[in-house]
Amino acid sequence: MARRPDTQATLLEDSAPVREGNPLFCHQEFLEKMEENRANTVGRRAALLLQRLLVDLRRQYYKPTVGENRGWRRSPLGGSHGSHFYAWWAPRGATPLKSNPEFESAPEGAIFLRDIRHHDDHRPLNPQSVAEHYLPIGVKELRREDYVPAPWTQAQARFADARQKIRLIKGFPGSGKTTALWHAADMAGRKSILYVTYSPELAALARDHFDKFAPGHNHFHVVTYAQFLRDLVGSDAPFEPVRQVRHAFVKEVSGFSPTILGPWASEKDALYDEMHAHLFGGLLPFAVGRFPGFPDRRITARQYRDLRERSIGRVAAEAAVEVCETLRRRDSRGVEGRFFRELDLAWKAVQQIRSQGPGRFAEFDCIALDEAQDLTPIEALAIVELAAAPSAPGNLILLVAGDEAQTVRPTDFEWGWFQDLIHYRLASPIEFKLQTNLRSPKRIATLVNRVWDLYGAIAKSERPGGTGVAEIDDNAGDQVILCASKSGPELDELLEVFSEREGLALIAMGEEIPAYVPERLRDRVLTTFEAKGLDFQSVCILDAGRWLDRILQSRDRGRGLELEDLTKRLAIDQLRVALSRPAERLYWLDVNPNDRILGHSENMLSVGGERAYPVVPAVLLKTLEEEALDAEERVRLCESDAHQFLAVKPALAWSRARQAVALLGEPGGKFSVADPAARHSAHLTLCQVAFTLAFRKVNLPSEMGRVDLFEEASRSADRAERPRLAAILRAIGEYERDYSSEKLSSVTRLAVALGRYSKDVEPWLLLELQARGAAWLQALEDQVDGIPDMVLELAPPLYELFVPLEAKARTARLREKAIRALMRMKAHGAALRILQQTPDAEPKLIAECREGLGELELAAAEYLKAGSPQDALRCYRLIPDFDKSLELLDAVGKHPARESLLWLRQMRDLASERPAGFQKTILPAEKKLLEEVLQTALGVSRKKPAARRTPAVKKAAQPRKKKEQEYF
Repeated sequence: MARRPDTQATLLEDSAPVREGNPLFCHQEFLEKMEENRANTVGRRAALLLQRLLVDLRRQYYKPTVGENRGWRRSPLGGSHGSHFYAWWAPRGATPLKSNPEFESAPEGAIFLRDIRHHDDHRPLNPQSVAEHYLPIGVKELRREDYVPAPWTQAQARFADARQKIRLIKGFPGSGKTTALWHAADMAGRKSILYVTYSPELAALARDHFDKFAPGHNHFHVVTYAQFLRDLVGSDAPFEPVRQVRHAFVKEVSGFSPTILGPWASEKDALYDEMHAHLFGGLLPFAVGRFPGFPDRRITARQYRDLRERSIGRVAAEAAVEVCETLRRRDSRGVEGRFFRELDLAWKAVQQIRSQGPGRFAEFDCIALDEAQDLTPIEALAIVELAAAPSAPGNLILLVAGDEAQTVRPTDFEWGWFQDLIHYRLASPIEFKLQTNLRSPKRIATLVNRVWDLYGAIAKSERPGGTGVAEIDDNAGDQVILCASKSGPELDELLEVFSEREGLALIAMGEEIPAYVPERLRDRVLTTFEAKGLDFQSVCILDAGRWLDRILQSRDRGRGLELEDLTKRLAIDQLRVALSRPAERLYWLDVNPNDRILGHSENMLSVGGERAYPVVPAVLLKTLEEEALDAEERVRLCESDAHQFLAVKPALAWSRARQAVALLGEPGGKFSVADPAARHSAHLTLCQVAFTLAFRKVNLPSEMGRVDLFEEASRSADRAERPRLAAILRAIGEYERDYSSEKLSSVTRLAVALGRYSKDVEPWLLLELQARGAAWLQALEDQVDGIPDMVLELAPPLYELFVPLEAKARTARLREKAIRALMRMKAHGAALRILQQTPDAEPKLIAECREGLGELELAAAEYLKAGSPQDALRCYRLIPDFDKSLELLDAVGKHPARESLLWLRQMRDLASERPAGFQKTILPAEKKLLEEVLQTALGVSRKKPAARRTPAVKKAAQPRKKKEQEYF
């Protein structure tokens, strides 16, 4: 069992997550077998399966069943010595559960885990009775680990439970770094956690996990690194992938003379990588550890030569600086902004944190960074400076995960310099290592291990540190197939079949698609940069043998070829990334290979004494034809592909999402998918893909026709029986299609939908909307003077949605502005209602509203509470309440009316002394004298009555003159 700090136990048990997960019900047999395997891989993976099913049913990998057991889903749990086990489970509404009404009365989204079976056990499985055989398992039970074993390995648990404030976790592909980082961020015991990760897809997964599994009293802000920089510096610059910018750079410098380029003339891609990793990525505004400081962001050829001569040579170092200076001279726009935008934003972020503080990020007391290896020194420094900022909490925790040998960007990452930054700006970090590959099956994991040997082909200074051999968790069987083909129709047919196969990804090594790939298929091929962080059932790597041959070419030092070391390092990292993507099957496809290339491929793929021999495309095509996949499995694979391709191949993602829905068939059909959960999942996938493409303004190819993606998204949400989500998407679509200059009505409808149905905002949707949230909030706040009551009603739920850490303070500021605006509009009643609902409302504002409504006595009482006796005196005088006015005179002190009021009191007192027979004894002349005295004292005089006017005599009416010619 994972150890928890005692101070957290009560909170962890009692604090419910922000959002409810799927209700889980475990059969007694399932729990018993999980307990039997508590100490081994099967029990740990069963516990992890429970956690993931609770968070998101749609993302969980499973195999459907056929025959009598049709409708049950099987998720692999691994095993040992060739014995592999599966968890059998089904969602509410699945075919095996329909015969018993108990299952239908279970909560919406319920999942029933029935048994753990050996992979050869396909006996009919009876679901039995819910009341008699199933036990509900929720977040509390999963976190306590009483009924359920801990899903973490010992290494993951040690990292999460450690007490050190600065921790690094290093691991191999598939070793569970991200899972360990999630667990550590959850267990950090901090109120506000900033989680920075690689891609929007990974960010959405993290957001969903924290919302449904972490304690609700903790706030998790999940963001991609690119969005983190933009939020910090207030930029709306679009993200540009390295491949796109490198292409523009190479095109720009291709016109330079060989004299300027020097040894880089034939290595322009490598020149960009060098400048990205070192000339700009390695320049820091101040000295830190091994890094000198360059506050003006300029470095001379001599300085750069001293830094990089040992790695790339003297001439190459000086030429890199010369190319940079030439670019500056030929274009007034900065080189940083044109070709290194992400690095430019990171530089500005560091400068802003040091000069102005971290702004809205100052509240976080825990920072978790995933995929650290894809950051250059200046980008890493932005995270470190955030943690080191004077305004940061003193007990801040910094958690970092990464793999030095999995870079897909030219960063030349080393744990050494990364730890230097942390050591000199914070404190020395503590390292933890994950040595076991938990994701890749045995043969594929062996290939990933072998890639480490390739680092011997580059200079030691460019190699990643540490050991590269991961332990292999004995998992289900897998296949590695070597295929050799010539260019032509047979290869085109194979690539066509592969591109249409559900769950299979084509990956090209490097950044360019090979020329032999037909034009119609080129947009279906991923680069290694695009494939980073994605997982597929099967992967076909194109020209991996040629890539391997390039890496293994002998190095000839001293003739400029040492420039390739950085590029080779990136190439080896990319091969390692590509090989670790498949879960079951790897196709290694060499096109037009020579004997040397084919020999390299055979040596790489031969495992356990079995020699790898190439097959031709016809054999693979025949094998694929004979594999008949169940319709439900094809739907699931299409959904997985759609999610994976969404960020990198949007048109392909759209095709796969549409294909998933088409494979469902008509409800009730003989060959259709009957499982309601599977049908809803497919429609929700199409909903997500359609909305994301529409919101990002991605144009689909013309051959796909004109599609209203916003409408398609909302319609798919309706078909998935998510009407509230559909309403949100429709409101967003209306706003996005409103091209008028004044968008008040559409932004109001959008705010109403988001506020009313905030609990139905999916994590992927929130991440998409996050970048626009600031503008929408500003648009609402700008209307506070015109429609204060409406803005005050709409904005606070959006604060909670987009800026939860600032929500309380911003709501308070908005409330005060709204009240002031209402009072200026003389809407004192509305302002008073708001104040009465406000805890600790300012009495003076309440008094002003009461005074505006004419409730003068209540207003005076509130003024006195507010410590404003002058205003209370004014209200009492207006009532008028002379006695209370007199009581306040002493408290007021100097007051313009003080003497007058005291005199009035004397006059009143004198009047009270009037003799009893005054009216009888006083003469009219004396009474008139008294009146004149009072009038003179009051400064008034009685006007003389006006003389009465004599009424004018009316003239007699003249007879009407008759017209001479009158016909009527």
